[in-house]
Amino acid sequence: MLRLTVLAMLLVSIFLFITLAYPTNAPEIITLDILSKRYGPVEFSHGYHADMAGDCASCHHHSPEGTTPACGECHEPITVYHYDPAREGPNLGLKGAYHGQCMGCHKEWGTGPVGCTDCHEKKVAE
Repeated sequence: MLRLTVLAMLLVSIFLFITLAYPTNAPEIITLDILSKRYGPVEFSHGYHADMAGDCASCHHHSPEGTTPACGECHEPITVYHYDPAREGPNLGLKGAYHGQCMGCHKEWGTGPVGCTDCHEKKVAE
């Protein structure tokens, strides 16, 4: 009887961990259009990247436990962009956060786009 109770508790614990660790209300695709004056929008496959990361905190860093705020909730959109990896946290602008997170991971894994037009379709001057 003790084994059955321990097994039941283990299964419930695993179920709760999976339910709490992997939220199901996260969007599958996110359209990023902060550079819309110069480039077309980027279709970010959030679901694919979330599966690869395995842990929301990998990208939604510096957040209170149990929260996954959008990047723009902490990082301000700024007009001028010069990425400085030494500048971290909410003081880093939104474009810097996107580029540092995306390209940093792509370089670390040795796969994925790292050039401007690999993600952004350049707009033709009208």
